[in-house]
Amino acid sequence: MRLSIVRAVFVKEARELLRDRRSLAVMFGLPLVLYPLLAIGIASLGQSKKKELTEASAKVVLINAAAAPELEKLMSAKDSGIELAPPALESDARKQLSDGSADAVVEIPAELQKRALAGEKVEIKVVLDRSRTSADFVEKKIKKGIDGFQKWVIEQRLTARGVPESVLTPVDFSVDDVANSAQRFGHLFGQALPVLLMMTGMLGALFPALNATTTERELGTLEALLLTPANRFELLTAKGLLVLLCGLLTAGLNMLSMSLVLVRTFSLISGGLQKFSVSPITLALAYLAAVPTLIFFSALVLIVGLIARNFREANSFATPVMLIPLSAFAVAMMEPRATPALLITPVANTTIVIREVLTGRATVFQFVAAFVSSALYAGIILSLAGRLFSSEQLVNPAWEPLSLKLFKRRKGGLNIRRLPAVDEALVLFCVVLLLLFYVSPYFAKHDRLLEMVLGNELVLILVPTLLFAVIGRWDWIKTFSLRNTSLMLFIAAGLIGGGISPWTKLAQQGLEHFWPSDPTTQALETELFIKSLQAHAILTVLLTGLLAGTCEEMLFRGPIQASMMRRLPAGAAVIFTAILFAAIHLDVHGLPVRAAIGAVLGYIVWSTGSIWPAMLAHMLFDSTQLAIAGWQVHLESTGRASPSSTGITTIDVISLVLGAIAIAVGMFLWRRPRSASPSVMPSTLSIPAQITV
Repeated sequence: MRLSIVRAVFVKEARELLRDRRSLAVMFGLPLVLYPLLAIGIASLGQSKKKELTEASAKVVLINAAAAPELEKLMSAKDSGIELAPPALESDARKQLSDGSADAVVEIPAELQKRALAGEKVEIKVVLDRSRTSADFVEKKIKKGIDGFQKWVIEQRLTARGVPESVLTPVDFSVDDVANSAQRFGHLFGQALPVLLMMTGMLGALFPALNATTTERELGTLEALLLTPANRFELLTAKGLLVLLCGLLTAGLNMLSMSLVLVRTFSLISGGLQKFSVSPITLALAYLAAVPTLIFFSALVLIVGLIARNFREANSFATPVMLIPLSAFAVAMMEPRATPALLITPVANTTIVIREVLTGRATVFQFVAAFVSSALYAGIILSLAGRLFSSEQLVNPAWEPLSLKLFKRRKGGLNIRRLPAVDEALVLFCVVLLLLFYVSPYFAKHDRLLEMVLGNELVLILVPTLLFAVIGRWDWIKTFSLRNTSLMLFIAAGLIGGGISPWTKLAQQGLEHFWPSDPTTQALETELFIKSLQAHAILTVLLTGLLAGTCEEMLFRGPIQASMMRRLPAGAAVIFTAILFAAIHLDVHGLPVRAAIGAVLGYIVWSTGSIWPAMLAHMLFDSTQLAIAGWQVHLESTGRASPSSTGITTIDVISLVLGAIAIAVGMFLWRRPRSASPSVMPSTLSIPAQITV
């Protein structure tokens, strides 16, 4: 990529942006002028109105005041904040309340004070007009007088019965707030900052994106720009950088302005700056957490500009898109717990992490999970923008990128098969990951392992993978490596997969000493497996291994690794796929071990060019672990288990020895000449070959 061309296009787009008053108003006018004026003005008006209503005397009409002389005395005191109006009939008093000459009417029953002192149950009715702002302040003042009257009545009752008034002395208590001023501010700001960052970031990127795409298409300058020596990637990079810079700058200015304004506003309302403060480091982390989502939204509005044929159509498309950041407001108001499912959900993860950062409760895992998942979604949207910008139909006025032509059958019944692109594979991974988070709990609600395995592997992993392959017209043989392999390699991979199973269990136990997992979650998972092994031992071992080995390999060593191999060196592609393979198991503590297993399986596919040995290795790996666990459960149920103080049982020792032998034999067979063994798998599969679009 030639940086000089990118810089020249960037400067050109920036100059045009500076002439656009709408973009400048959104980027600088709102955060630097409008927000401070509105917020401080509203806070000042609210504070002055509150002071006025608090200090003003409430005009109250007492009906039948003679029935409670003590209450009349308390309400007519100078410090009561009440001004008693001349006595009136009930109808006249309510009329005064309606026309505003009175703020409240207090209706006192006959002989109220006498009956109250005698211990009877009595009731005082207060009539207010809540359509007026002053009603709440008037009610508080009247309630203060009634509370004083109630206390006086109780004291008189106790005195009449010879009980000292000290029995009414309440127990004092104090409240110690452990939250500091920054956390208090973070709790209040955490509901507004996520939607503020996302909405203003998208608004700041919207008009520059439309100017760089739709407006240039309408003016005819985009076609001339595409005819220059610069390639389309360089042009899109320059335009995208400007759009992103505008979005980031707008969001940052709005965050800085709003945070300072809110600190000042809260201090005016609550009294005293010591109650609220803002930490620059905390704000910087909150902004950093929002950067991937801001990239996501910047790419999204860039896509809106690319698919719109004119500016009016772009505004129509932008309206529903602008509703996406508003979902952050709903998430912030509900204040959900930071679960792993929400930490990988777009928009919601950024909202939750910003809240946790502002309140000082964010963990490294939460921040990294939300940041990485948001960056992944942003990369996918950026890839889609690149696809649109590289289309030869970009300057065609009749182009319809939102049509359903992708799903139509090609003329003559020909279906051109292809390999999956990286962004397609990542979209598939994200879809499967979200399905596992949100749908898998429904399969697990009956605490039946086999139902959960069937649902997860077949419905949530295999079905989306095959569906993407059908819609995307992928080449089944090349994408899923459905090629023949030698019998010797097939057996060798199976021995290696089964042999490393007990050793990975030992490695995981060693890792637990340095990085212990949640004991509650671990106990629930162990109980789930034990129940299934006790009820259906053989079926659990065979079915779990078969489904996991088949479905997971079809996804990871299929389109994901195949697409990565096209863009990355073989080693990097295998390692990246292995990390994704470990991540989808939703177990952070098992990530290192599972990533190592995924790397072994990926190497097998890359080395042999076939997915079948990796499927067998994966199948025997899972089945071996379950078989060892089932054997242990059986011995414990019969009382023949021999626990050890080191945590390694006799079964573990036997398994490790047999595993080492299996690995040694597998490596020996693997290193033998591969042409000496006959083919064990067909070169094609009949079922995929019949699938057409």
